Amino acid sequence: MKWNSIETFFLDMDGTLLDLAYDNYFWHEHIPAVYSKKNNIPIQEAKRIFEKMYKNKKNTIEWYCIEYWSNVLKIDLNLEILKTKNQIKIFPGTVNLLRKLKKHKIKIFLLTNCPREMLNIKITQTKLWGYFDTIISSEDCGYIKESDEFWSYLNKNVTYNTINTVFIDDNQNVLKYSKKNGIKNIYCIDFPDSKKDRQIVNGYQSIENISLFEEKFIC
Repeated sequence: MKWNSIETFFLDMDGTLLDLAYDNYFWHEHIPAVYSKKNNIPIQEAKRIFEKMYKNKKNTIEWYCIEYWSNVLKIDLNLEILKTKNQIKIFPGTVNLLRKLKKHKIKIFLLTNCPREMLNIKITQTKLWGYFDTIISSEDCGYIKESDEFWSYLNKNVTYNTINTVFIDDNQNVLKYSKKNGIKNIYCIDFPDSKKDRQIVNGYQSIENISLFEEKFIC
């Protein structure tokens, strides 16, 4: 693949551009701790209760929704994000790749399941405003990326050529739907969480991290 053959880049945010370690900490450690303190129950019980609720909403728009969980838990999650924002980290090489895409006049679309409130804090914290031609959150259309409805929304609202588009994400279920909906150049991130082992990737070309894309796939 050559740079001049690429017109559009679709990029995921959490686990691709940003270290998923923050999200895993926020949802599975910080929020249960706040819930434990608020309800005066042991941390392990708080984790058990929250994880059960969280699991029941997986693969739904509510799973990602800050407003939904704020209402359910009776916790101001926006405030908790602000309290923990210093732990939001950008992957090494992210800015270099974004600058390279800009240099080659490639359109950059951020496609994320992250709700707007959290997204705005993350992009501000990592100083990534200005690199994206368009930012689309699943919250904008009401459907998560791992659904045909999301890609139908994208096709109606964004002009792109599936053959000349690159899509990088860490979620293989999302990649499955992108492939089903015509995206040809699909790549998966091996290490979305810097504190966890390599994920097993089946059926997709993959890279350890975003910084290696040019080295591995551009000739």
